[in-house]
Amino acid sequence: MISKRSRGFVTRLAITTALGALALAAPGCGGGNEAVADAPSGSLGDEAVRRQCEGSGENVRETDVNNDGTPDIRHVYSGGTERCVQFDMNFDGMVDVSRFFDEDGTTIVQEEHDFDFDGRIDQIAYFAGGALTRKELDTNFDNRIDTWVWCDGRLYARQERDRHHTGEVDTWEFFDDGVLREARYDDNNDGRPERWELFRAGRLAEIRRDTDLDGEPDQQEEVPRESAGDAETALTCDGSEPPPPPAEPPPTSGGETGETGGETGETGGETGETGGDETGEGGSDTNPGEGMPWEGVSDVPPEEGSSDTTGEGDQ
Repeated sequence: MISKRSRGFVTRLAITTALGALALAAPGCGGGNEAVADAPSGSLGDEAVRRQCEGSGENVRETDVNNDGTPDIRHVYSGGTERCVQFDMNFDGMVDVSRFFDEDGTTIVQEEHDFDFDGRIDQIAYFAGGALTRKELDTNFDNRIDTWVWCDGRLYARQERDRHHTGEVDTWEFFDDGVLREARYDDNNDGRPERWELFRAGRLAEIRRDTDLDGEPDQQEEVPRESAGDAETALTCDGSEPPPPPAEPPPTSGGETGETGGETGETGGETGETGGDETGEGGSDTNPGEGMPWEGVSDVPPEEGSSDTTGEGDQ
């Protein structure tokens, strides 16, 4: 179910993000003499930006923080403007954080992290105007990007994942204010989703399946609230404290619907509405039969010998 999948990934992602926040909060360590290895496969970044860390001679300034004879912080300049700074966070002689700057020398445009200190990049963050706009992560540390995140402010807007680690995207996720709204899964690795999970206020509400593999769902399953698990919390791109969870809409008698969202992913368009209320029951607050023409009429035949249909007999 989604709760186990999502919690497992979110837990791993939270650890990764926390390490990144730690690296940013404690930039007094780091170093090396060149950019961190090569970018992992699957990265959508600009290799030219990474070359800003290439430099020598008077264009490089180094600091040995722990006085062990090995530089731990390395600044690279071009024409007197800083274009890159690198940190060795654990004093092992390898670069763990690389930060790249725009032509003004202060506005960050890209940042790379090696979270497990193996000399390979595990996360690349991209910025526009100094604001974080998207991230790429290698969550299983195999030197291949498997998660691509797009940000709306500090909150998640969209995410694509290679959860099978085949080198191809097989999961598409969409968020409202950082809260998961819809997840689409390619379970047979054909490049198209066969399963959709729809959420309301972060809680799994409906599952759709494409059993005939025509690209459109043909099965629909409402998920009762008591079976849906905990509601998903908002995900933040920068590792900051998430906003309070959204209020869950109250049950409605008319079968309030939810939508799959405007993004088409690989399905070729919207898949329609969910139907039913948020509990997955879709019922009203009235008792069965109440207000109907047959209200009060019993479907049990009177006992033999009874003089009326009340079952009370003669007085």
